[in-house]
Amino acid sequence: MAEMPRKAAEEIREFLDEVDPEAVSTSAAADVVELFVEIERLAVAGKLLFASRASDSTKWICEGHRSAASWLAQLAGSTMGEAISSIETADRLRSLDKTSAALRRGELSFGQAKEVASAAEKDPSKEAELVSAAGTESLKSLKARARKIRLRASSAEEENARYRAIHAARYCRHWNDEEGAFRLEARLTPDAGARLASSLEDETNVFFDEARKSDAREHTQAYRADALVALMTGDSRGCASPRRSVGADVSNHGRRCTSRTDTVVVRVDATALRRGYAVDDELCEIAGVGPVPVARAREILGDSFLKIVIRDAVDVNSVCHAGRTIPAHVRTALEERDPTCVLCDCAFGLEAHHWREDYAVCRTTSVDGLARMCGYHHDLVTYGGYKLTGGSGAWRLEPAEPETDDTS
Repeated sequence: MAEMPRKAAEEIREFLDEVDPEAVSTSAAADVVELFVEIERLAVAGKLLFASRASDSTKWICEGHRSAASWLAQLAGSTMGEAISSIETADRLRSLDKTSAALRRGELSFGQAKEVASAAEKDPSKEAELVSAAGTESLKSLKARARKIRLRASSAEEENARYRAIHAARYCRHWNDEEGAFRLEARLTPDAGARLASSLEDETNVFFDEARKSDAREHTQAYRADALVALMTGDSRGCASPRRSVGADVSNHGRRCTSRTDTVVVRVDATALRRGYAVDDELCEIAGVGPVPVARAREILGDSFLKIVIRDAVDVNSVCHAGRTIPAHVRTALEERDPTCVLCDCAFGLEAHHWREDYAVCRTTSVDGLARMCGYHHDLVTYGGYKLTGGSGAWRLEPAEPETDDTS
């Protein structure tokens, strides 16, 4: 049984021992990388398909391990958490034929298999949908889809009980890591997290704008870290925090201070709103954060500016405005359709782009003619000659056509 995998491993080992990556062309190197990604997926499939059966053996006991996960962690050089996830996924695969078949074909990574199996175990009728989604969606999108299936409620009581459990287990802790850096971790209910995230992103945008004006370039997470410190210490540059430390005087620092309220966007199906809880594929979630009970959405954050997007109440693609400025109802519809960049999972600094027809030509602003893009992809379109094509759910970025010499 083990002879064929052993032979394949030996051939790969010999190849790696003899090959010199610097001696091949860049295109050939890219082809080899694609092959090894395929091999990696097949290796993951083999590990998962046999891990559950291996955990039933006594081999790990004979080698002095307390659990099969401990044995697998040492064998793979991974953490216990990763090993436990592997064995849990392997156990779930025993009853998931479609997922197992996709694994055997090398179509799923471990991350994809883990998400598909955990959600399909909760609702087996969604297995085929999840396997199909794994082949077309990013891992982030697949995780969101799987999470919705796992968290689907069958009653308002179940929905509210899950929320109360999260609230009861909330925490915020900090420590210093081995390099002496300050580390912070928190677990909050989705609505509390949305308030924090809204304030944090507003403050991050202030740092980002200031850096852009001074021609400084750092990654987004660095600005977000600076914004967190500013908010928590009452030194907000945008006055995003309603509470400021005693003696803090914004005018003394020459900083911008504008009044604001936390903005929370709740996306909810009208049927769920009427019933009082969400079932099946219905949605009630805080955009960019996660599901919340419908009851909580109704009472949410009296001191916040609440946008409720009722998904089946209006055809948002038909909304049009005669002017370049995007009105609030069009912007809300656009944020609902494009919560992240249409070409990647980036959610920071998104800009609305007239993709179907340039504003100078159409002179209107419509949801159907707009797409939200991150700064990187927006610059490629605006300055790099690239063109955004496709449409909702099937966006593509096409390079500029090379100039031809018509004189020849």
